[in-house]
Amino acid sequence: MVVKTSFEKPAEFIQWNERYKVGIPVVDAQHESLVNLCNDFYKSILKNGSAEMCRDSVRETLEKCLNYAVTHFQEEERLMQASSYAGFWDHKAAHDAFEKKCRETYGRFSSITVPEALKFAYFLRDWILTHIGHDDRLYLPALIAFLKENHSSQFQK
Repeated sequence: MVVKTSFEKPAEFIQWNERYKVGIPVVDAQHESLVNLCNDFYKSILKNGSAEMCRDSVRETLEKCLNYAVTHFQEEERLMQASSYAGFWDHKAAHDAFEKKCRETYGRFSSITVPEALKFAYFLRDWILTHIGHDDRLYLPALIAFLKENHSSQFQK
């Protein structure tokens, strides 16, 4: 049995992996930024430990998530519409639900507890793993065909 000491660096909450890449540099960079944001948020909760200390981290993370949602989702949705992706509206609904959850949590961040902050960290992790790891892959065939057809340099595989 290995006992972890407090001197060891905590493992990443989400390990960035090549499988999360979609082959479009701007989208991949945004996805990796969200993974890093989630990791930093989780580490901050563990480090700070008290509700008061977590609140600043929660506020900052939620602001970054909302900014991410605006910029990244607009880019991704623009690409899906341009490529006539048939599942656009379902995908957009997932984006809207993520943004709604972030806004709701942001609305009550001043009274958030450590367990609630951890719950949000797990929500963020699970959303990343399912959305980036699976849902974003669904629009790739339409997008790849569109980008190749239009000789776009945005696609790198």
